[in-house]
Order: sequence, then structure tokens, then C-alpha cells
Amino acid sequence: MHIKNFGEVFRMKIIDRRDFLKKLTATTLGASLLSTTNPFPVSANDLARIPIPKRPLGKTGFDVTIISLGGQSTIEQPGKLKESVEIINHALDLGINYIDTSEAYGRGISETYIGEVMKHRRDEVFLTTKTFNRNRENLIEDNFANSCKRLQTDYLDLYLMHYINDLETLDTILDRDTGAILALEELRDRGRIGHIGISSHSTAVLTEALNRYDLDCVFLTINAAGLSMNQTPKETRDFIQAASEKGVGVIAMKLTGRNNLFSTGITMDQAIRYSLSAGRNGRNLPVATGVIGITNPAQLDENVLLAKQYQAYSTRQMVELEEFASA
Repeated sequence: MHIKNFGEVFRMKIIDRRDFLKKLTATTLGASLLSTTNPFPVSANDLARIPIPKRPLGKTGFDVTIISLGGQSTIEQPGKLKESVEIINHALDLGINYIDTSEAYGRGISETYIGEVMKHRRDEVFLTTKTFNRNRENLIEDNFANSCKRLQTDYLDLYLMHYINDLETLDTILDRDTGAILALEELRDRGRIGHIGISSHSTAVLTEALNRYDLDCVFLTINAAGLSMNQTPKETRDFIQAASEKGVGVIAMKLTGRNNLFSTGITMDQAIRYSLSAGRNGRNLPVATGVIGITNPAQLDENVLLAKQYQAYSTRQMVELEEFASA
């Protein structure tokens, strides 16, 4: 067919994208959750009673819900205590059992809000926070102690070294004389933290970290467009497989690239399913959970329903979605 002008090419590209999205949604994303013994879709009431699926968090021995609550968005803003407490309680009521935060989120505000719930419901969650201190000095007495005070707990299930995005910083935290890792090991030996991990946007750095240290968990960006990542989506998927072979728990962040992914036409359902399917190796799905920041309780309801109906993408479908996001 002869195409006469640019406008026609542009319109055809839009149609092609829409046709692709429609096909992908019809065949994989929009499929209803079916009972194994009943060919009819599960009712809304039945779906509400189904628990959120869980996956092992690497070698930690903990089974985490496949979506979890992030301590950003509303839960880091000044003056949002009431709204944040409502969101956190609602997440736990829905069955979410993993909460992620950092001393940096809202300069401690996020930890403070979460602590208002933790003082009553600490035993319901696997609690994670992060530190920006790169050195052993003052980390235990300052960073860790202040995080625990704000979170109203004396124990962290996972403590992450935050934003380790270059090899120089990795060298600093892993230094056997002065590095932050020494403080985390001491905290673990004293029973104050359960597990040690790294948060990073670079799989090259994380690969080097895993070659040099026996980490329990890694926290990294996973989305189809490669937003907020220092590598391609394929490189991310390859890294996740390698991490899984070492028994390292993989936690996904920025599933929607700070919502910029939606501008490509990808939906929240697709974003969740992509991130949770990343690194797939046969039946092995190594991404344990996707951390999602929440603005209001209604978003939690929607995300939990999507998680309950989750069906994994094949590798081919993931590649197609990556191509669609970059088109």
C-alpha cells in the first residue's frame, strides 16, 4: 500500500499501537481470574476473599505479598499524617505484609507516619528502611537509632544501603575498615536487623555487589520502558535471573517510572504484571514483590484486585511490551 503523507504514517502508527495494546489486553491482561474447577469468572465477592498471592523473598525465609506499600507519595508529605495512617492501615487490612521506606523520604516524615501504625501493628509486616550513611561511623548511633525511633520499633526485617549507583560508592560501603556494611553486620549480629541489602538503579553496580558480597536482597527499578534505570529492560531481566540463582531476594521499585510509563499507553495492570514477571526463567518468577507508592486508599483497592488476578507474562510478551513502550 502506498502511503501518501506523514499524517497518514502517524495515524497508522497510532492505530498499530492501539491494535497491539488491544490484542495484548485481550489475550493476557484482561483475562478474568478463573477457578480451577469452574469455567466461570470468580465473583467480586469471591475475589475479595482471595488472599493476595505471595512469593518467597529470596533466602530470607519470608513469603511476601506480590505488591507492597511504598513510603513515598502521600506517605512522605508534611501535614498528611491522618491520610497516611489511613492508607497504611488499609494496606494491612487488605493483607499487604511488606512496607518499604527510607530515612530520606520526606526527611524522616515517611518513617514517622509509618511508625504511628507500627506501634500497634508491627508484627503484621516485614518492615524495611534505608540509610544514606556510606560509612560505619555514626550509622548505628545516628541513622539506625533515629529510624527505629521514628518507626517505633527496635527491629528492622531488612536494612538497605540506599541509592548505590556507582562503583565508587559501592567501594565505600563495602570497605572492610570503614564501610557501612560493617555497621549493618554488627546490627545483624546483635539481632537488631534481620537482613542486609542494597538499593540501586544500576544492574552493573548490583552485579558487582553480588560478586563481592553475600547480600540477602536487592531493590531495583523494573519497568518496560527502562525509566529511571541505567540499563535496558533486557539487561535488567538478565540480572534478575542471575540474582535469583544466588538466592537473592528481588524487590521491584518504580513499576510505573513515577507514572511516566502511562504516557506510552501502558496501563497499571500491565505495569504490575511486567515487573512481577521480569527475570522469568521457565516457571521461576524471581521478583518477590513490587513496591508501589499510594495517594489514596482507592488506589490500594485497585492494585490489590489487579494483584489477585495476576497472570505472568511470557518472555515473548515482555519483549513485545518493551517494544511497545519504546515505540
